[in-house]
Amino acid sequence: MTVPVRFTVARTFQLTGMGPTAVGILEEGDVPVTGTTLHVEANGTPVRIRSFDLHTRQTPAGVQVGLFLHPEDASMVSPGSVLVSPPA
Repeated sequence: MTVPVRFTVARTFQLTGMGPTAVGILEEGDVPVTGTTLHVEANGTPVRIRSFDLHTRQTPAGVQVGLFLHPEDASMVSPGSVLVSPPA
């Protein structure tokens, strides 16, 4: 059974060569795979994930993760945003 993603954004910035980036804590679930769409919890806005950066091979809850966002969706995410799996 897949655990839904819950990712709290701590900071956002532009990373040279990678584009818009959101760094935060993966509170629940597994790191979203490339091409995944998450939603801003507060308003349901979809946010496409281009790729991710992780400093470990495992993705336990509580780990810090960098998500590389699709450029058109980056303005929807700011520090304090919570990204979650789409509704089932």
